[in-house]
Formats: sequence, structure tokens, C-alpha cells
Amino acid sequence: MNDNIKSEYEKAVRKRDEIKAELQSLESEKPKNQYNITITRDRLAYWEGKSEGLKFALDHMNET
Repeated sequence: MNDNIKSEYEKAVRKRDEIKAELQSLESEKPKNQYNITITRDRLAYWEGKSEGLKFALDHMNET
């Protein structure tokens, strides 16, 4: 089970980093495209939350 959570955590971190780069690109290249920027920020928040939750689970499992 620990391996499954670690794998999901790594996927979430990769996705978070991809979306973060996408957001930075949107903000610099198309700063007036507020709709796409807002949607991308929401997607980033989702993946940040998921990665933080999985990291918490990994840390908690390692303690027990």
C-alpha cells in the first residue's frame, strides 16, 4: 500500500509542476486571458492539495 501511495504522490507532484509551468506561461504570454488563467489556477490548487494530502499520508505511514 505504501508503494501505491508513493506512486500516486509522484504522479501528483509531476502534474502539479506541469500545471505550474503552464500557469506561468499563460500569465506571461496572455495576461488578459483571465478565464484560462483562473481555470489553470483552480487545476493547480487541486493538484497541490492532492500532493499535500498524499505526502501527509506517506509521512504518517512512515511514522507507524
